[in-house]
Amino acid sequence: MNLSDNARVLLMKTTKVSELERERTARRKVLTLEHNDTLGSALETLKKHNILSAPVVITADALDTHLPDVDTNDAPLDTLVGFFDVRDAVAALMGAVSSSPEVDENHEHSMLFWMRAIERVEKEIVDTPLIKIVGYDSELMYTPNASATSVYDLIVQGFFGGGERSIVHRVVLFEANGSLSRMVSQTDVVEWLAVHDCKLPHSLETRTIRELGFGSDRRRADFVQVDARAPTIECFRTLSKCNVSGAAVVDGNGRVIGDITSADLRSLTREHFSVVGLPVAEFIALMHGTSYAGYAVGDETRKFKSAFFEKSRSFKRERLAIDPRRAHELGKDDDRAGVFTVTLDDEFRYDWFSKLNKQRVYVVEETGEIPIDVITLTDVLECATFGRVKVGEHRHR
Repeated sequence: MNLSDNARVLLMKTTKVSELERERTARRKVLTLEHNDTLGSALETLKKHNILSAPVVITADALDTHLPDVDTNDAPLDTLVGFFDVRDAVAALMGAVSSSPEVDENHEHSMLFWMRAIERVEKEIVDTPLIKIVGYDSELMYTPNASATSVYDLIVQGFFGGGERSIVHRVVLFEANGSLSRMVSQTDVVEWLAVHDCKLPHSLETRTIRELGFGSDRRRADFVQVDARAPTIECFRTLSKCNVSGAAVVDGNGRVIGDITSADLRSLTREHFSVVGLPVAEFIALMHGTSYAGYAVGDETRKFKSAFFEKSRSFKRERLAIDPRRAHELGKDDDRAGVFTVTLDDEFRYDWFSKLNKQRVYVVEETGEIPIDVITLTDVLECATFGRVKVGEHRHR
């Protein structure tokens, strides 16, 4: 770690979580789900509030719980049982479908097969109560401790505290009475770094993607991508197997044309869950209100300009429309549904995440739009904390 990295680490070690909280323009209140909510209704709630997860509680009426030595006339407390995350929905989907006797995980099935198989279990999936499927993609922090805990410790002990396979994406602050008050996410910390690290003489923004450790042989080998023609359900299976929350979608020439993430499940309605049997490119097009042109016969130039999708200019691969050096000029109101790509020799920019509101930025070869790596929020926090991205198996990001 060089001197510039030491300056950034010093900044993170001397800034308390409570200070980061005060700088945020809007504190994020904690939205809770009830233990008997169904998976289908929970997904609708996440989509409505544009969030990826929420705590799941057993309501106080169901338990009538009180803290010891507290006046029983006070309102009883809800009891936290876990967190529902979009990845839990993927796991529930895969579990229900895989339990079907006709599904052979070692055999490639047709689109029609998958749509029929999913139709048979979709009611079971969407009506599953959350108490049966909750995970725990969060850490808890006692609110008074926020004034004594540094941003550095929040990252290392909070987000990264579970080890290689247990990265969490949010830390929830709770009060003395046990109530969940506020939440700090990886996005919040990256946005804070975007304001403060760029003021340092040698911030991450003075380093290229290559210098930060992306594009190494090991990371290329671990990079996850799926074929545009693969059934979406198979892609979700790949996400679960590889322990990642998203993957690049590539065409027959290996060029990135989109990405599939666990968050895409939020757009499904209980009546149309079987669309995850569609080829993933068609599924993405459906989710974004456009149409897939990958099967059309035509010249390659037209296909390249449309990024294999029609009727939606915003769905173009964003490298065609956005120079990474101009990212600071853009705001979160920009409606850009496509993937954002950079090359190894581009300098890193926080604004890719803080202003373009991206969760994943794909690293591609200089020519051909061939994806070789991905930059996630977890990666950004690793670079900020350790000076470069770690090499090893992908996090559950």
